[in-house]
Amino acid sequence: MKVYPKIPRYDHPVVPSSFFERDDLTLLEKFDGSAFRFTLYDERDTGAYPEPVVDAADGDGSLVFGTRQTIRGSHRDSLATVDGALHRAVRCLRAGIDRDALRAAHDEFNGPLIVYAENLVYSTLDYGYGDTPLPVLVGFDVLPYAEIETMTPPGNPYEETFEGFLGREAAWDLFERIALSAPPELSFVPATVLEHPSRGFDPDTYTVPHSSLADAVRAEGVVIRSDEAGRRVKCVRERFEELNREQFGTPPSAAESGAEYVVATYCTAARIRKQVRSMVVEEGREFGLHLNDDLYPRVVEDIWAEHWPELMQLDVSFTPADVYPLVAKRCITELRTMQTNAELNDADPTTLWRHLE
Repeated sequence: MKVYPKIPRYDHPVVPSSFFERDDLTLLEKFDGSAFRFTLYDERDTGAYPEPVVDAADGDGSLVFGTRQTIRGSHRDSLATVDGALHRAVRCLRAGIDRDALRAAHDEFNGPLIVYAENLVYSTLDYGYGDTPLPVLVGFDVLPYAEIETMTPPGNPYEETFEGFLGREAAWDLFERIALSAPPELSFVPATVLEHPSRGFDPDTYTVPHSSLADAVRAEGVVIRSDEAGRRVKCVRERFEELNREQFGTPPSAAESGAEYVVATYCTAARIRKQVRSMVVEEGREFGLHLNDDLYPRVVEDIWAEHWPELMQLDVSFTPADVYPLVAKRCITELRTMQTNAELNDADPTTLWRHLE
């Protein structure tokens, strides 16, 4: 199941300036969640699927799903075997997708299709999780298997185009056909079409609107799409990028001090979650934000234990005491994210992203 091509920023060198003067531009809301894709396993076209899809399918009619890089399973799998961060998405596949309609579409497009969607889990923007009924999966692109020439793009991934993908109208028509009537917490919806610029588009002066999911929340950004050019280009607002750094930490390249560099490099979400699981699963402690009092010192200790030789040879200087408050901030943010997504997916917080790291 082909990995979705990378979408370059509007100012990336691979994007020609003439792109923004095209007559067929469409602006779509860019949603903040997690990458998701699915395909219907149709025994009539077994030879069209890559081996991982065939292995994951549980018989004809299985909806095989995956995250950005990896196939994760089938909608028929027990939730006990599915990563907790994907429980809501799998429930949506079961109750919100019309498999018969998707199978019928295979006849129209010369074989099976890959549907690309955003899995609305809490990442950086809070659309009102826990307060407002929100859709689960937001569809934004469709690719027929018949158009796949290679499963891995060669060279610079940003040079890969979107040739072969269904046109915007055809894709949205498919989304409408395969979406079953379901309550929001089980629903699949198409991405919001914001506008069709008639006289070109200037990303430098464009103001990102509020999200279609929440009136009080500005959208992450927009995706500018041209089917004739076979391109997608993104424009993300600066404030979102700032919020993203606050949520997930400053990247090492942007660190302004030695302590920030150490935390950015070694205090990963995976390291924090590992310690949380140890505290909850192995020590029997109750999950909650209160864990942070003991969590952040343990994370710092784990960093020292594993990376002491590297830390001693860093080209940047730092004061160990300055690392602690930065790690504490990262840990409490991660705990809040785990708590929100556990409630959203009705899952044990220690199972979140367990198999996604």
